[in-house]
Amino acid sequence: MDSDPSDPPSVLQLRISLRGVSPPVWRRVLIPERVTIAQLHHVMQLAMGWNDEHLHRFIIRGWRYGGHHDGALQFFDGPETLSLAAFGLHEHERFVYVYDFNSWWLHDVRVERRTCDQLSRPPPRCIAGAGRCPPEDTGGSERYMDAVEVYGEHEFLEWIETLREGQIDMDDLRIEADELLIWLDGRFDRRAANERLQTLAR
Repeated sequence: MDSDPSDPPSVLQLRISLRGVSPPVWRRVLIPERVTIAQLHHVMQLAMGWNDEHLHRFIIRGWRYGGHHDGALQFFDGPETLSLAAFGLHEHERFVYVYDFNSWWLHDVRVERRTCDQLSRPPPRCIAGAGRCPPEDTGGSERYMDAVEVYGEHEFLEWIETLREGQIDMDDLRIEADELLIWLDGRFDRRAANERLQTLAR
């Protein structure tokens, strides 16, 4: 049955969780149910912190949906026009998002609830989250966790020791600190995620 066009548009609250990493990396986003599969991809990239450098795929109720790249494997047509509303997703229903077919980053997406669009700030919007997104091209969850162990606290302590050995070049220090923070700083910046999401409305 068609909805009354005067009714406020539905908003889905989604929880996006990245599999296989610890501490957990997840985001909670509000998104209009009328968004297309292609638009959802962009929202997830910005909310998670990926750079959209690789192919992706959604698996919803056994069907695969993905973007078109020239010369690449094709998926079910329609990501640019097919909306989430067309699926009639139920609360607590789940689907999967795969990013980067070499690293195979698996994201579990769960519909937590459906509300009406009567919010003070329009979606898409990230309302909660935890964990910093892994860097691109780190080879997937297993390699990433191995790298965290290698470049983590032990590497940091070794770096601190080297600072005691001679003069410090501030430019080099900043570069090295930024590289180490990729592995040591697991904080999630919700404000930065929402600033990225605001670019979709421009």
